[in-house]
Amino acid sequence: MAKMVTKRRYWRFHIRQTTQLMPTSASQPARGMGINSAAAIARNWQLESGIGFLIRLLEARYDVLYQNVTRQVDVTPRQFGVLLALYQQGPLTPSILAGHISCDRNTLSEMLKRMTARKLISKKNNIEDRRSVQVQITAKGEAALLRVIPAAAALQDLMLAPLSKEDRAHFLRCMLAIAKAPLADASPSSAD
Repeated sequence: MAKMVTKRRYWRFHIRQTTQLMPTSASQPARGMGINSAAAIARNWQLESGIGFLIRLLEARYDVLYQNVTRQVDVTPRQFGVLLALYQQGPLTPSILAGHISCDRNTLSEMLKRMTARKLISKKNNIEDRRSVQVQITAKGEAALLRVIPAAAALQDLMLAPLSKEDRAHFLRCMLAIAKAPLADASPSSAD
């Protein structure tokens, strides 16, 4: 218990120190720094505390572990998401599927072409709207998903293993809050 409290204090302090160096917007300097302080920000920036760096690090770790734990290369992590959504939801239009797996339609379109060629999914006319198609999982796709799913579940536990159960839930809630937050306008102001 004392170790967990110490860890929390460390992270609270660490986060507080890190956020003091970060600008609150693209056109606003960090707290306590002047307008022309890009050099000061660059000197004090802690790369390993940057959200982008940490996300890329986690993604790289996940990809390596996914390949090692699932011991296959037939179904990528993104394709796993497609197969799981179709298995759970049934046939979906590409736009609805894109929303379910948080993927842009262009990326999804290319992925669906590859998955159709490998017979993991099939497309059929949408009876509700003849202008669109529905995508559905095939027997081959279902078999591939069910072969990978136990390893994918184990991978979830493996990725979160360094955290206590309480911290795992908190970490996942925080990630979800960030991922689902509305995008702020990050473009520089026209006054610059």
